[in-house]
Amino acid sequence: MKLLNVRLDADDARYAEELRRAGVQISRLVRDAIRSEHAQRLGVRGKRRTPKAIMTQIYAEHPDPPRQPRRRLDLTNRRAVRRAVRARLTHRRP
Repeated sequence: MKLLNVRLDADDARYAEELRRAGVQISRLVRDAIRSEHAQRLGVRGKRRTPKAIMTQIYAEHPDPPRQPRRRLDLTNRRAVRRAVRARLTHRRP
């Protein structure tokens, strides 16, 4: 395992000491920060999420408002959505 030395200014050293006293493992914190930055900048290779997992996360983060009437269209059925979009685009308005 490689050892990494980092110079800290006075404020950062104080923050690190306070975190250490609070029971936070500084090494774990640094590893997590490095992994997070790597994933953000270079992307996570080999761990691609499926479209279903992505949509599940979106639906969980943005649920429908309460007391909203049910949709007539099942948004998870791509053929039904395609028909609805097509019908909406070809519908001529006077």
